[in-house]
Amino acid sequence: MSKITTIKPSLKLSKLKRVAAYARVSRNKESLVHSFNAQVDYYETYIKANKDYIYKGVYADLGISGTKDSREQFNKLLEECRKGEIDLILTKSISRFARNTATLLRTVRELKALKVDVYFEEQQIHTLSEEGEFILTLLASMAQEEARDMSENVKWAVLKHFSEGKVYSMTILGYRLQNGVLVIEPKEAEAVRLIFKLYLEGYGTQKIAITLNKMGFKSRFNRNLTYTSVMGVLRNETYTGDITLQSTFNENFITKKMIKNKGQKKMWRVEEAHEAIVDKETFNKVQELIRKRAVGVITREESNPFQQKLVCPYCNRHFSRKLSRGKFHYICSYYDKYGKDGCPNKKVPQNILEKATAEVLKLKEFNARVFEKEIDHITAFNDSRLIFYFKDGHEVEKTWSYPSRKELWSEEMKEAARRRTAEMNERRKVCQESQ
Repeated sequence: MSKITTIKPSLKLSKLKRVAAYARVSRNKESLVHSFNAQVDYYETYIKANKDYIYKGVYADLGISGTKDSREQFNKLLEECRKGEIDLILTKSISRFARNTATLLRTVRELKALKVDVYFEEQQIHTLSEEGEFILTLLASMAQEEARDMSENVKWAVLKHFSEGKVYSMTILGYRLQNGVLVIEPKEAEAVRLIFKLYLEGYGTQKIAITLNKMGFKSRFNRNLTYTSVMGVLRNETYTGDITLQSTFNENFITKKMIKNKGQKKMWRVEEAHEAIVDKETFNKVQELIRKRAVGVITREESNPFQQKLVCPYCNRHFSRKLSRGKFHYICSYYDKYGKDGCPNKKVPQNILEKATAEVLKLKEFNARVFEKEIDHITAFNDSRLIFYFKDGHEVEKTWSYPSRKELWSEEMKEAARRRTAEMNERRKVCQESQ
């Protein structure tokens, strides 16, 4: 008869776990901010107090919905997991981690493949356990339905406000929302009036932004103004006292992508809804001027061979293409927003860029297909140097310069100049003989 002996497992020293935590609240309200801070403090204290844990930080998103994938801290946490820096993630509940079933399962499965465990405290589930994914699927579906119900409740409240001519939620320079009505904020309203005034005086949006920043004005979120935020002010009819409600809407409760309302849903237009900062005559003059200045603006369909190819070495941003006086040039996107205070680089005319590229590639004229095939990117310096980085790894440096006037002249222009010179010499000769 066979003899069976049980061999007990040998005692092994347990490896210290590298532990991080994730916390989130979806709305930036005072009561929720307190809850948010409490979550962060709790996890930091808990992990540091556990002798089996190595503290790897608390990643926390404030004012961001769990149905959105664009959570900055959450994504940073995932990056650390992919680098192999974390073994265990602690979080309060499934709804804090994600209310979207697809997002939750996709993330948990990726972490599982990386051998990273997630522990949900309220549900007492470890994702690396055998039953973990099955239970998660059920609970995540319930969380998603909860998010759907909450979204429908908020939507009902929003539409009720709209039908009564009230604003439900809005953040706009120059106003504060009080009981569904926009109330003027004096300091910011001064900036708004100045933006309209300067635009009518001939200033461009970038120059307006630079001017107001130097004067100490800030955006609604206390940041520097940019040409895009200035244009947003100039186009916003709300400053006339009239407002259109539900001009945009959420695509759905999961993506929360904002869609422009082009008639898909009902809208409410309320005239004299609040005190105006800018009169309607001024607003209409600005809209007409915007339309006039837009003539000749670059369209996306036009060829742009150097798009995402030209790099600024001072701020590591790409150059963008602009149209000025009928000619294209490339300019650092940061310089375009903030001027010389933002970046010391300068613009590069497209025709000069094409000529320099053709010479580097040893072509008679610029060829976009050859350029795309051979060149990875170009670094443009403010001393007129261009460094071409080829896809095979070698580099070529080229210095460019503006052509002289004579180089730009046509044969007719040169002939006219010769005639003028001859006439001047003839008059000078006659004057000398008469003396």
